[in-house]
Amino acid sequence: MKPIIIQGALYSEINYLIDAIKPKKIEYNNFIFYEGSYNNYPVIISKTKIGEITSSIATSLAIIKYNPLFIINQGTAGACNKEINKEDIIIAEDFYYLSHFSMEKDKETNILNPWKNDGYLSLDNEFISYKTNKDLLNKIKNLKSINNYNVIYGKIGSGDIWTKNNKDIISNNKNYNVLCESMEVAGAYIASNSMNTPVIAIRVISNNELLNQNYDELSSLKSQKLCLEIIDEITKNISK
Repeated sequence: MKPIIIQGALYSEINYLIDAIKPKKIEYNNFIFYEGSYNNYPVIISKTKIGEITSSIATSLAIIKYNPLFIINQGTAGACNKEINKEDIIIAEDFYYLSHFSMEKDKETNILNPWKNDGYLSLDNEFISYKTNKDLLNKIKNLKSINNYNVIYGKIGSGDIWTKNNKDIISNNKNYNVLCESMEVAGAYIASNSMNTPVIAIRVISNNELLNQNYDELSSLKSQKLCLEIIDEITKNISK
């Protein structure tokens, strides 16, 4: 059976998962993986570390080593909308690459590059999708467990950037439909979609600068619990 991989950047984002799968800890090329099972289905917990680059490396290593059924990149995120509160769940339909910058000629200001949100086409015509795998997204949308959470579907902003300025947060939401911001989604999606592995990002809101809600690491428990419920439902019809 192909395992399911659940990723988290911080131990606070994976400790509950580790306890649930009773794993064997291994180190592979300086990244930590926890090999175990949940309800008799193989599950791998991957600690990606913080940022898009380490997330991309961890994802690539996981795909090469485990050939997973799919990857859930989960954790905490800051909201980009006043209507989104702590412990709301954002499930990504795609992501917006916040590390894209356009340096305008002879201009004093730099602006986020409004490249196409559905992916990146290089000068060599190499396309990398920024979208969640459609079949995986539809399957998760139809799960009963989703109804137990306040879930919002949409776009996650991602890149090696941590935005605390309210003006920029509002701009990302207004101009690019970004619901929340996470540093690891970009790396996980670019690596997974490059290697033809289904991936989906799930983020629980841990803070909202626009509402003066401070970061709460305990909010990560909600995302981890949802991931286990998703795995339980999806694997019921898979021979174990």
